[in-house]
Parts: sequence; C-alpha cells; structure tokens
Amino acid sequence: MAGRLIESLRGTGAIHAGEQLLRMTQYDLTVWSADDSSGKINQEKSTIEGHIEITGIEEAVVLAGPETLTLTLEDGRRLAFKLTSSAGGIAGGRWLG
Repeated sequence: MAGRLIESLRGTGAIHAGEQLLRMTQYDLTVWSADDSSGKINQEKSTIEGHIEITGIEEAVVLAGPETLTLTLEDGRRLAFKLTSSAGGIAGGRWLG
C-alpha cells in the first residue's frame, strides 16, 4: 500500500509526562495514511512521525517514563508519542481527543 500525506503540522506545544509539564517545545510532524485498494484514505491506519526539540528534558523523560509522554499541539489536539531517537525523533501512538 502506498502512503498518502494527510497533514503537516508545525508549531510550539507542551510536552507532558502524565500530569507533569516537562517543557514547551517546537514540533514538526507529518500524518500519513495508507490507501486502501480503492485508493481512498484509511484514517484508521494513519501513522504520525516527526521531530521535537528535546534539549534539556532527557533526564525528566527517563524519570517520568517514556510511555507516558503527551504532546499538546497549538490547535489543542493531544498526541501520545514515543521518542524514537536521542535527537528528538518521535512516533505518534494515537490522538487523545
């Protein structure tokens, strides 16, 4: 299946570990969706990837636990995510409403 770009998102958002605010950060995200056999976008199989600025929060992430990270975007959406690199690469797990 080919991927289709749904959305590109850039801005400044809040990173939380559980209820604890870690910092405000710049983000650059892309949302991709797989096409089904008819060529229509399949929203259920979307992937979210990108980069955030993480300078200075490495220790806080380790202490809080990386499975609890949430990024709140400028438009109010919240994304559960995991760090994929020490340079700030991320992969989104799911939108939290």
